[in-house]
Amino acid sequence: MRNTVRNSPVPDQQTLVWDLPLRLFHWALALAFVISWVTAEAGIEWADAHLYSGYSVLGLVAFRLIWGFVGTYHARFRNFIRGPRALIKSLTALPKKTAPTAPGHSAVGGWASILLILLMLGQATSGLFITDDVLFSGPYNSIVSSALADTLGSFHHLNFNFLIAAVSMHLCIMLWYALRKSHNLVTPMVTGYTRCAPNEGVPSSEIIRALICASVVAGLLGLLIGLAPEPEYFF
Repeated sequence: MRNTVRNSPVPDQQTLVWDLPLRLFHWALALAFVISWVTAEAGIEWADAHLYSGYSVLGLVAFRLIWGFVGTYHARFRNFIRGPRALIKSLTALPKKTAPTAPGHSAVGGWASILLILLMLGQATSGLFITDDVLFSGPYNSIVSSALADTLGSFHHLNFNFLIAAVSMHLCIMLWYALRKSHNLVTPMVTGYTRCAPNEGVPSSEIIRALICASVVAGLLGLLIGLAPEPEYFF
């Protein structure tokens, strides 16, 4: 079992905290979300791009859910989903100038990550079944009733507003940490390294394990795409 408590006065140094698969997931999801947003606003000629960016979001979220159970220490849900007491303590620490000393997600950051994952999952999943009855229908719209498709369509549009709010909150917190706490949250998510005791990091990115997980997700996503009826375009 990994030890997260400093048992000896080991000086802080640049230590791997965020594994490579987690970092690739983070930036790929951000890109897929932006593409989905832009193509949704761009018109029917970008419908295919919107569809496949949605599939990408779904696949990336599926990978993150698996990696949350089998990934490296700081990627696992059990190591950053904390109870109400820790969450309140983390919230009350936000206005202070002092930066968190422990690597990985704070309690607030952990729950914010879960919220974003669930919102992304809801957005991508609902998009498979919706229709606007004017220009486009999702690939699995034909297997659900009109009433359910309408409900999922309303959810898809409402959930997008919550998603924009959550992403905006995420960006504001990063800016707050940089300006108020002089704590850079972006660079560690690029390099994977942050300054902490060596025994608070992870020994490797577990690339082989991540490739196995990614292969499983790619296979399931390919099956989902392959079994889907052709999406309908009303033009």
